[in-house]
Amino acid sequence: MKILITGASGNVGSGASEALQQQHEVRLSDAMQLAVSLPFFPADVREQGALDAASEGVDTIIHTPAWHGIHMGTHSEQEFYDLNVTGTFQMFQSAVRNNVRRVVWLSSMSVYGTDFYAYTKKLGEQLCQFYHDEHGIEVIMLRPADFTPYRDLRHYGERLLHGGVDRRDVIQAVAAAVNSPHPFGAYHLVRHDPFTEEDVKAYAASPVDAWDKLYPGAKRVIEKYQMTPPAQIQPMDLTKERDELGYRPRYNFGTFIQESSLES
Repeated sequence: MKILITGASGNVGSGASEALQQQHEVRLSDAMQLAVSLPFFPADVREQGALDAASEGVDTIIHTPAWHGIHMGTHSEQEFYDLNVTGTFQMFQSAVRNNVRRVVWLSSMSVYGTDFYAYTKKLGEQLCQFYHDEHGIEVIMLRPADFTPYRDLRHYGERLLHGGVDRRDVIQAVAAAVNSPHPFGAYHLVRHDPFTEEDVKAYAASPVDAWDKLYPGAKRVIEKYQMTPPAQIQPMDLTKERDELGYRPRYNFGTFIQESSLES
């Protein structure tokens, strides 16, 4: 399969390139020049026709460029709209001109929020729906939880107690989306913590003990590194993501303890 990855220097773009290039014919695009061995097309996705050459002959575009929530204080609403919305529109225009079969589009769990970043993601998903309905492009929308680069191990671990998801799970989902048999859908990329209904009911009485029951050793790590667990938990049903997308999240606070050896 011929795949174009836009935003190739980014967190998802770079990981998707590594995951897919052994099985597929991958080409890359980014606004900044990259020193890479794969075919590379410099392009500012906000500009009309910028991706025409890059997307010619490809089967799938994995579109990742966006300003994110962490950029809210440093970039204007205009900048958010131009990259997140106009960039998506121009990508789809190129996809139509080149008869691209599928687009894998990076949305966000922030789509449920109310800030301007969330607004741009809602508009982006509406564009995805339009180009599927009107032009027949297959579109897989992925809504990852927070997986932005972490400051240190403590930051990463505490994020896995809250709404974070491991980057490796996100990349696995992107690779799976390329081959999903479904022509359209939106999928939540969140962590899987196998809490039972009884665990959820008892959680508020002692959050730390609940995590330690699920992942032995968690209490010692949480207390030693002064981490703050969430006040409540709301496990998400990932049946659709597993059955339709093949999403298999592997990383959580338990694997964090094992990998980082923080329990010792």
